[in-house]
Amino acid sequence: MFKIPVPVLILQHPQEPSRKDKEAGSAALLTSLLDPCHVATGLSWRSLGQALKGWSGIETHAELSRPALWHTLYLGTKKHSEAAGKLEPGIYYLDKKGNPKDPPESPEIGGLILLDGTWAQAKTLWWRNPWLLKTKRIYIMPKERSLYGNIRKEPRPECVSTLEAAAETLSFVGLDPEIETTLKTRFNEALRKLATPL
Repeated sequence: MFKIPVPVLILQHPQEPSRKDKEAGSAALLTSLLDPCHVATGLSWRSLGQALKGWSGIETHAELSRPALWHTLYLGTKKHSEAAGKLEPGIYYLDKKGNPKDPPESPEIGGLILLDGTWAQAKTLWWRNPWLLKTKRIYIMPKERSLYGNIRKEPRPECVSTLEAAAETLSFVGLDPEIETTLKTRFNEALRKLATPL
């Protein structure tokens, strides 16, 4: 398990754990490999504080209860997809309306929020939790296509799984590249087991 300086909060749609391919689900793999990392399963939470409830050592950390310190990783728009070939791999910032904005000069990432589910479910989580607008909205341009292949269909070529997005984001913010490598390796192993008939 990797000890990381950026807490990772996964907001998981309640239908995600019941998928047939749940063995390759991102949340379980991330929580087994990253510390601190927490999964909150549901559709809506009144506030960031409520989403943090039950996360030992974090919910009582007053500084981390400030939404402005958290970055929410979310899908870019179709307009960003059209520009995908022109963008370098990395983190990109969006304003509250989803328009591109310049990154902060010294971005302080107190924590990373991931929305776990299908893309439609992720959108539901976004719109049912308006407090997420108080966080910094980001999306990534990944370095490579998703390992999912034909197991799960991504809505656009540059879309990747929750785990892959987390792995690349942690690398983009300067954490040990071994974290990304290990996460993707474990993810690929889980996918191969799903693809292998019993």
